[in-house]
Amino acid sequence: MDPNTSASGGDPSQNTSPIMDPAELRDIIVRQGALIRSYQDQVEVLQDQLRSASLAAPRDSPAARSESPHLALPDKFEGSADRCRGFLRQCEVFFSHQPGMYREEETQCALVMSLLTGRALEWASAVWDADPQIRSSFAYFSGMIWEVFVYPTGGKDISVQLMELRQGSDTAADYTIKFRTLAAQSGWNDASLWAVFRAGLNPEFQTELACRTEATTLSQFVATAIRLDNLMRQHQAGTSRSTTVRPGSRSNYSSFREEIPEPMQLGRSRLAEPAHQQRGRMRLCYNCGASGHLSPRCPEKPSSAQVGGGSWFFSLLVPLSLCVSNRCVSVSALIDSGAAVNLIDGALVEKLGIPTFPCLPPLRIMAIDSRPIGEGYLKHQTELLDFRVGLFHQECLVFYVTSSPANPMILGFPWLRRHDPQISWHLGELVRWSPACKEKCLRDQVPRPCRTSCVRETPLTIPAHPPQEYAEFREVFSEERAARLPAHQPWDCAIDLLPNASPPRG
Repeated sequence: MDPNTSASGGDPSQNTSPIMDPAELRDIIVRQGALIRSYQDQVEVLQDQLRSASLAAPRDSPAARSESPHLALPDKFEGSADRCRGFLRQCEVFFSHQPGMYREEETQCALVMSLLTGRALEWASAVWDADPQIRSSFAYFSGMIWEVFVYPTGGKDISVQLMELRQGSDTAADYTIKFRTLAAQSGWNDASLWAVFRAGLNPEFQTELACRTEATTLSQFVATAIRLDNLMRQHQAGTSRSTTVRPGSRSNYSSFREEIPEPMQLGRSRLAEPAHQQRGRMRLCYNCGASGHLSPRCPEKPSSAQVGGGSWFFSLLVPLSLCVSNRCVSVSALIDSGAAVNLIDGALVEKLGIPTFPCLPPLRIMAIDSRPIGEGYLKHQTELLDFRVGLFHQECLVFYVTSSPANPMILGFPWLRRHDPQISWHLGELVRWSPACKEKCLRDQVPRPCRTSCVRETPLTIPAHPPQEYAEFREVFSEERAARLPAHQPWDCAIDLLPNASPPRG
């Protein structure tokens, strides 16, 4: 075979001869270029697909999603009305920031159920099986909790609480917090809230604030009140440390000081420990509570013969006979015009076995400085108790149960307003009942039995011979001398009788 023929007649791509036809070479280059372009087109398509997938990855991929913030579980809820709002708000915030773990409402309801304790848990356990919607809807479950456990404090709605709010011994900042909490629930506009906020401030502080504020909005007025109150209290504290008060004088800033919360009392009783400590902190006299002197030099201090050491103040106590289960017990009751209700000590109730009933709703009880007394609520009251004040004043009353071992029974302002007794504060005695009491409380007195006996004349036997020790009075026992009038004496007064006149009888 001719090598030249073989080389020219075969496949040009398989031609290994160093001598090639230029036309064939050009054709090969064109075909390779087309192949390369097709590869480039495929690569561009793959790049577009990869770019589209990378743009969609942050929305669809859990790995690219930002982590949810770590939140603490809501506090457990035992059923108190003042904590219900905060508990439900904590649950809403927790679920909204944990959508991955608590996306299903059944899971949300289960978590809320696990956070209930006390009476709230007892209620939820009773309705959990009876109402399937509680297990499947958080909105329904939270609405039921609100309906059952949220009721106005002391039976008063938000508007009444807002109108009755007063600063008292609180700082302006503390008063503002209470005010803002109620105002957020009231729905009132700023003009109304401004007037209510100003009316709740202390009268002396209102006068100072009126001369120093040019606020045009409620927020500015509140901020000015807080700033001025802080300045006045700082000035008061600095003055009390640096000023020396002479005996018998009073400080010029004492008008801004809150008085010590003590009941109006007259009889002698030992000063309560909280009042004793407060007078010590405020550098007041332990005996009379005034500034400018100490108790050893108090002008009103009783003598040592009257008081046996320590500090004393007076209280008005009345004897009271309490009748329970056909037996009467003698108790000393304190008359306190500062008590809003009539009170009885829980230990006395338990000792006498007095039946009690729950107060619905419980009554909130606070001291004059707005601090809660005891647990802060009166939760039980007695049945109608029959008792007698003194000898004849008898009535029936309901008492609220509290802890008062020093005074087992307290007759408060409602009792004073009902009977309006006249009290001698100088003597410390209840001296007279009102005319209404004479018609109602004193008219049904139990008649005391009156027994009479027939007295028969008994002949008098005079001994003939009196005893020897009475010998000198022998004439006294003489019947003859006893029947005669004594002889006239020069000093007798003349009694002129009218002739033929009969002396009057009776």
